[in-house]
Amino acid sequence: METESNKVVSFKSLTDGVGRFNLTNKTFLIPQMNRIGGHLLAATFRGFGIHAKVMDTYKGLDLGMEYTSGKECYPCQITTGDILYFMEKEKERLGEEFKPENYIYFMPEADGPCRFGMYNKYQRIVLDSFPQLDRVKIMSLTTEDGYSLDGIIEEGQVRDLRKASYFSVVVADILDRLLWRIRPYEKEPEMADDFIERSMKAMEDAFETHGPSKDFDKILDKLEEIVQEGKAIIDPNIPPKPLIFCIRN
Repeated sequence: METESNKVVSFKSLTDGVGRFNLTNKTFLIPQMNRIGGHLLAATFRGFGIHAKVMDTYKGLDLGMEYTSGKECYPCQITTGDILYFMEKEKERLGEEFKPENYIYFMPEADGPCRFGMYNKYQRIVLDSFPQLDRVKIMSLTTEDGYSLDGIIEEGQVRDLRKASYFSVVVADILDRLLWRIRPYEKEPEMADDFIERSMKAMEDAFETHGPSKDFDKILDKLEEIVQEGKAIIDPNIPPKPLIFCIRN
């Protein structure tokens, strides 16, 4: 990708280009920081009429490393590369019809010592250094207001979207835990991974269909089916394996 080397990045864009924006008629880009969580969240948003999609990850890692210093957290390099790679491919695919203002990139933030709170600011600066990409907005939800969704869709849908989105995060966590529980004891190699991939797609359909109506019982019914099916993957003849606990400084 070519940058404008003499372009001056205005810090005003950190406030004008990062925040909550209306997603109507926009393509909402979600980074795959957690595979299951990202896909279930995207499905939930699609259920509310938002064109949400999860970007491929790692394919743009070289770009991410090129436009970071190496001092950032690794996920910052990955997600920076993801958005640059996606935009590069969209520009190639659409040619003159490419309109960067039709995309909104999702990167929330949180208070505290973690550098995660600075990802969207840094990525705003990176996007602003590319021709046209300064018109790509970054939607950031923040802990400062309890991750409020006000303004991104019609006011009457905000509360329901918030509930369904939170529920999708919880279910994604359950699917992750299910995978970790059954994979060490799977009857055949890759059986657990294949199962969770199918399960994720089934839960995507469930959230897209039932999320807007808040019919969470049907979502829970599907989740219960998945959990029971997952238990059947475990080989009871495999002896218990030690847990590995990692503390990262």
